[in-house]
Amino acid sequence: MSLTDDSRGWTFPGEDYPPPEMITIAGRQVRAGTRVRLCPGRARQGHLADAFDLLLEGRIGRVEVIQQDFENRLYLVVTLDDDPGREQWDERVLPGHRFFFFPEEVEPLGEGE
Repeated sequence: MSLTDDSRGWTFPGEDYPPPEMITIAGRQVRAGTRVRLCPGRARQGHLADAFDLLLEGRIGRVEVIQQDFENRLYLVVTLDDDPGREQWDERVLPGHRFFFFPEEVEPLGEGE
């Protein structure tokens, strides 16, 4: 890859571009607000890495936002539906937990699931 000059604005390989507002996983559209089942380890050929993977396996959550890193990898920021701090108005009192997953580590759920 090489540097390109776009009207005097340089673009570098791996530059952080705005993440998409929506992606498709298993034929379903996923965006902020989509409910998902967590399947940690799928990105590592099914190997659970640590205790958090074991605790989060099969749990239901909601995508809060889609993020993208400097290598243009996509991550879903997910909060658990049963996290008591999820909708807390003041995170200093009871912070909600946000977990980062690769798209292949979640299963999008339908409205009735």
